[in-house]
Amino acid sequence: MPEPVIVMGMHRSGTTLMVRVLEKMGLFMGHDQDPNAEARFFLRINERLLGFAGGRWDQPEAMLRLLEDEALCERLGAWLEDRMTGPETRLFMRKSGWLRYRDVRRYPKPWGWKDPRNTLTLPLWRRLFPGARVIHVVRHGAAVAASLRDREERLRRETLERFPERGAWRLTSALCLDPVCGLNLWGQYLDAAAAALAGVPESLRVVVRYEDLLTMPDAVLARLAAFLGAHPIDDGALNLNRERADAWREGQPWVEQANERARHWLAHWYPEQA
Repeated sequence: MPEPVIVMGMHRSGTTLMVRVLEKMGLFMGHDQDPNAEARFFLRINERLLGFAGGRWDQPEAMLRLLEDEALCERLGAWLEDRMTGPETRLFMRKSGWLRYRDVRRYPKPWGWKDPRNTLTLPLWRRLFPGARVIHVVRHGAAVAASLRDREERLRRETLERFPERGAWRLTSALCLDPVCGLNLWGQYLDAAAAALAGVPESLRVVVRYEDLLTMPDAVLARLAAFLGAHPIDDGALNLNRERADAWREGQPWVEQANERARHWLAHWYPEQA
């Protein structure tokens, strides 16, 4: 049975676009997806993993510390294995898939899932799927911080309009209302990704810059197809907005306020824009 393709990367980095690419290439990325193309089955598991550590997507330190504890990681690996069976897997492979296969690992076609939280939980998933192929999507940190801020500002407005009505609290991270905090969080995710990918064989990992996918799609799509053993696709099927490749310029004034680690990653990943 094929092992999965695991898509990771900082929130607002283009991982949703990557799902569109992979689905066009023939991968099954989950039956029940949220509006961000995240398979709810795996999303809920990742949220529980972060919760076990006392962390959240915007507070990754607790999860990263937990990964240093081998005994806890071994126990969580066994817990993950149990999650791959049972009726809740219908969220991922439909009721018919559960009735037929009874285990996500028995799904016979190329498959995978996307969740930015995979960046923090990948070492646990690789205990279950040591042959999984990993796609790490990277976007310029200034653009990520701007996108996070814009999303939280919109949710803040919606919250102020309706709260305290039931279900009216919409903010997901007050931290990210400050773009400097968003930029520093981006640096933390890149640190976590570097640590997680260090244990993945080169043949099983690939890094894609979001901006490269927009500006040189033919080359990036060909590289992805070769990595996955899939048929290449035409970028016209994706309706790419190439103007988004320059979105990082909107956030440049915040870069000098970021911590040294975030500035280090900017210089590493985007030396041409330093």
